[in-house]
Amino acid sequence: KTSTLTMATAGDVALTANTAVSDNITITNTQGTGDDAIALISTDGGVAITGNKSTLTMATAGDVALRANTAVSDNITITNTQGTGDDAIALTSTAGGITMKVADGKNLTMGNAGQDAYFKVAASSTAGNEDLRIVNTNGTDEAAIAITSTAGGVDIDAAATKDVNIAGGQV
Repeated sequence: KTSTLTMATAGDVALTANTAVSDNITITNTQGTGDDAIALISTDGGVAITGNKSTLTMATAGDVALRANTAVSDNITITNTQGTGDDAIALTSTAGGITMKVADGKNLTMGNAGQDAYFKVAASSTAGNEDLRIVNTNGTDEAAIAITSTAGGVDIDAAATKDVNIAGGQV
């Protein structure tokens, strides 16, 4: 097992550690501005990177391209603090589903920053405290909340001892 350092006359640096499972390499580039200012490959361990206002390697503008292709159990954690587009974070699964989970006692909420239009799953280990909400507090359109099925039906069921309540407006 060996460690090697190769320095090309153009300034490129290649560093290889191959002495023990606890090998660590720390690299800092204070002058490079290209998307590949630091390119790292780890075949057995992880890689932790801090780049231009982002965590993990990205384009110099801060865009993040992330692809997991190691195992069926891959996990990815993503935070975008600067993106403002509808696709600031886009999740795409080409061979499987996308699952979102929260611990009991926590909420899974998708909505706007003001939290006046949202979809919320309130998870709980106590059945009576668990619920699902679709809320729009400011929408005034006839379809402020719409449930539409263009090819199939809509089925609303409740437990035999519970009510299905539809009230207000024109029913």
